[in-house]
Amino acid sequence: MRPYLLQIILWLAYGLLHSVLASHQVKCFFEQKLGSTFRYYRLMYNGLAFILLIGLLWYQRLLPKERLWPVEWWVDGLASALFLGGVLIALKALRGYDLREFLGISAPASLATPNEFRTGGLLRYVRHPLYTGTILAVWGLFLREATLEALIMGVCVTVYIRIGIVYEERKLVRDFGDTYVEYRRRVAMLFPKLF
Repeated sequence: MRPYLLQIILWLAYGLLHSVLASHQVKCFFEQKLGSTFRYYRLMYNGLAFILLIGLLWYQRLLPKERLWPVEWWVDGLASALFLGGVLIALKALRGYDLREFLGISAPASLATPNEFRTGGLLRYVRHPLYTGTILAVWGLFLREATLEALIMGVCVTVYIRIGIVYEERKLVRDFGDTYVEYRRRVAMLFPKLF
């Protein structure tokens, strides 16, 4: 049980570090300290997040693989559909962003540079399509692997995303005011409204 406890701690630490480094206060601190090189902050942030995520996933791969239930064709089919659907949604969501800015390659030189409020593409149906795709893909992986470490990953990623949305939406309300509040009222958070 100890390796799984370490896995949970690592996911919590990853989520906490990811959130702290993305917070407005920490960005302001680094903007003052880094001066003109602050334009590379997002690139460094994404690079660090990627390296730590690869390390965390590598650790998970080292954990014992004990299936929670036997392989069934229909579960495998559902797992593939969820995973593939999630990846496609995430890729489609990324197309709605300026990828150079998203990755930090052409980031603004200052926090004072406003972002553009977008509601096109998948943003017409859900406010956070990238997170929707991520959640679907992670739970698809869990169904395919049906292991305890995949379950822990699914729960940790889902909880982190849900908590992160609260903070992200506070920032969006601060940046876009009533425009975002009205958008939030009309458009579902993660999964489209059926009615």
